Amino acid sequence: MKIVNCAFHTGHEFRIDNPDVVKRYIKDIEFPYESLAKEVLKERKGVIYSKCPAVTDFFKNTYVFHSPMDLNIDVHVSNDQISVWCDNVDQEFFDIMVDIRFLEEQEKGISPYPLIGVDFLNTFTCNESLKIQSFPAFLHYNDFTSKTALVPGEYDISKWVRPVELVFELKNKIEKIQIKKGDALYYFKFLDDDHVKLQKNSVPWDDVVACNDIRNANKFRPLKDRYASYEKWKKENGKEN
Repeated sequence: MKIVNCAFHTGHEFRIDNPDVVKRYIKDIEFPYESLAKEVLKERKGVIYSKCPAVTDFFKNTYVFHSPMDLNIDVHVSNDQISVWCDNVDQEFFDIMVDIRFLEEQEKGISPYPLIGVDFLNTFTCNESLKIQSFPAFLHYNDFTSKTALVPGEYDISKWVRPVELVFELKNKIEKIQIKKGDALYYFKFLDDDHVKLQKNSVPWDDVVACNDIRNANKFRPLKDRYASYEKWKKENGKEN
């Protein structure tokens, strides 16, 4: 069995861990993860594919991340109007939590699909080599999953300490998304034959900031180069396992 330390946190700025403005909307930070197999079987009792070994092997070590709050996101992109707003939170919360990536010069590129980020952040670490994948919650049907396409990713959480963020494309340029507390937002899977146990822990801020600095120095370096730089930083700071 492998132990994975996990921490849910929020906010654009590093070392902001659920400030008062966020706590107005996310009052109780619970453990927002559930086994995908358990989630699927809640509503699909006796369904034949749930017993298929190809499916059960895929479900292994796969978890669901649930929204910790209600959040309405309105996006309007047209020739005469470009706007993003949330009608159920105040401006301060919006500024801390919502990344309007399709309006940021360094990120927008040329795409018909508005790109948004919400700083529901999850940081996972492990003392042993272990890859994590994140991908859309395709077996959950809610307003978010029907109107968006989650940006997927994969990296080794023993070699790179960066939060998994909710980043997604909207399928339409004019859309209103109603996220409800408890809605499935995405899946994450640990690629290992051993059983993986999640263990709630504090945010490893020093490591997160170090990896962020490495990333910002060259945002398009291959992961293997980033891993090497992070390993060097750990040795220099006495953080070797």
